[in-house]
Amino acid sequence: MNFYIFISVTAIAVSLDGMLAGFAMGVKSKFSCRFPLIAAAMTFLLCAAASLLGTLVSGHFGDAVCSAGAVFLILMGAVNFFRKESPVQSRPGLKESLAVGTAVAADAAVANLSVCLMGYDSMLVPLFFAAAHFVMVSLGYLLANVSPLARLRHTGKTAGVLLAAVGILKLLQ
Repeated sequence: MNFYIFISVTAIAVSLDGMLAGFAMGVKSKFSCRFPLIAAAMTFLLCAAASLLGTLVSGHFGDAVCSAGAVFLILMGAVNFFRKESPVQSRPGLKESLAVGTAVAADAAVANLSVCLMGYDSMLVPLFFAAAHFVMVSLGYLLANVSPLARLRHTGKTAGVLLAAVGILKLLQ
């Protein structure tokens, strides 16, 4: 298979959870480029690290990293669910953006490691994955702010439930 087709399809597949996380963040805040940019930056950093370590680390660590990212999303969902309801924020906080961005980037790093172990050790892979995460997180964010989906914003616990659901789905994979 052509390298660019393979990497593009893989990048889209590993960024689908980013779209759901973007949707969850969009339910509780108005659109801001901050979260998609942070998610893309964390994806690039983790994937670049995976590329650099790909020749040193065997594939058996991949499941543990992916599971840790899933558990982290579940915890972030629980925190959002049990947090006292507040009005819609103008944008998510930096700490929350970093935490959720790192969690959705973890599976991209595992996929990047797998791709490296298959012999595709190009530094283009982290760029593809980061770009796909930016697009998918932004798409999820925008979908959450489009009517009639914007009405979900009035159910204050939606973001927490969605983040936890993404984490549970990642654990079940």
